[in-house]
Amino acid sequence: MVDRAKQDTNRTAAIKTCDDVWGNYAGSGLECDEYPFSSTYEGAAAGGDSPTRRYSSRLIDAADNKEGGTRILAVYTQNRILDGAPFYVKTTP
Repeated sequence: MVDRAKQDTNRTAAIKTCDDVWGNYAGSGLECDEYPFSSTYEGAAAGGDSPTRRYSSRLIDAADNKEGGTRILAVYTQNRILDGAPFYVKTTP
């Protein structure tokens, strides 16, 4: 999803969850990370105010969070993933 305002809406929803769970983490070197990514239509705001939210958010090291965002953008670019194109994420433990 290339719409920056919608990405920000997803990110804001995830950050609200981090704030609710961990309180004030300013100055801790941590940032709120979310899945599905804020750059997807399935991001944290997709469920609206539904009590069965279908996303995860948690605090991680700020440098790791920035690196993750950089890598996601690289995947989109290198694989020519366009706005609205389906893709899958496979995790490896």
